[in-house]
Amino acid sequence: MNVGILERPLVQGLVWGLVTGDVSLALSVSAVFELFWLDLIPAGTFIPPNAAASNLAALMLIHFFGFTTPAEAMFPILFSLPLSWFAARLEQFQRYRQNAAYDALQAQVRLGRDTAYAPARLVERSILQSGILYFVFFVASLMGLIVLTGMLLSNGFLHMQTDALGWGHLWVAASFGPLLSLRSMRAYALLVAGACCVTVAAFFGRF
Repeated sequence: MNVGILERPLVQGLVWGLVTGDVSLALSVSAVFELFWLDLIPAGTFIPPNAAASNLAALMLIHFFGFTTPAEAMFPILFSLPLSWFAARLEQFQRYRQNAAYDALQAQVRLGRDTAYAPARLVERSILQSGILYFVFFVASLMGLIVLTGMLLSNGFLHMQTDALGWGHLWVAASFGPLLSLRSMRAYALLVAGACCVTVAAFFGRF
């Protein structure tokens, strides 16, 4: 089994849906994050946004507040999106720390004192530091989002008509990023034409 598949939002959504009993809602939310970060892949030294952080945070927020409609889920999704970038910066910080540890290991080996800085101990320390760091980051971020969402709900800022937004709207909006990354004028023209058609259809649909 490829462990890397567990990083995909759709896989996380499937597992979360099986645990909570609402697979459709979980997969609908996860599809937004799957599409939004579709064009950003790890290549070379580039660290892509951590989609798992925002996806899991959004799923937990939606479950915690009992949201069920796309209009209600939109706000947890938007609130959770920045976590992907913050988690990527956290990974970059951790890599810098590990680079310093690796340099220290090389220095010890050159001096013939490798027993004082064993590689196995270095790996164990790195795993422990990463686990604690990401756990604290995620729990603190999730608690902050719960408090923020609760405050906005109590003040009436997150109320929205449940039929004003569908999952299709969120999926199309999340697809703009991958479409813009194509660097193709034909794709841009198709995107603009589609947006104009939807706008015209929505305008005449009111009359």
